[in-house]
Amino acid sequence: MLVVTRKKDEKLIIGNEIEIQVLRIGRDNVRLGIKAPAHISIYRYEIYEAIKNENVNAVTSQIPDKETLEKISKGMKAE
Repeated sequence: MLVVTRKKDEKLIIGNEIEIQVLRIGRDNVRLGIKAPAHISIYRYEIYEAIKNENVNAVTSQIPDKETLEKISKGMKAE
């Protein structure tokens, strides 16, 4: 992990397209401004984790159990 110290209004550049600026420094938080191309998704970490967990749940809830697969398999063999 790269750790960088920045003051208010200072910026970081990631690659050639992503610009991060320190907009405000409070007691318990820092406000950042991010400029990036529209095709790049930007999420707060906790939102990203929630989306990732929902995607995993959606995929695993659609996987049929062994009994269902056997019924489907038998139905296909009968044809």
